[in-house]
Amino acid sequence: MRATNIYRIYTEAKNKREIVRLIGETFESFSLQPTIGYYRGRPENSIVIEIVGAKGQQIMQVAQRIQRMNGQKSVLIIRLQGKADTIRI
Repeated sequence: MRATNIYRIYTEAKNKREIVRLIGETFESFSLQPTIGYYRGRPENSIVIEIVGAKGQQIMQVAQRIQRMNGQKSVLIIRLQGKADTIRI
């Protein structure tokens, strides 16, 4: 196993197709999870984008583009440190 950063970007579920295109152009692989987020006690449809092994600068640039694209005041980024393995056939 190798140590790596795992990034999660939380954003409103707007412009999902454009977000997927943007992330796909920047990263080779990622996961996208639909979820319900709460902001000031009100629910909103949200998505979580998880990217393993990215560079922090890349994540910041993508998150800023998503923020502008969705017209949001903020986009949450979480950086976790973990270990990753890939099993290939």
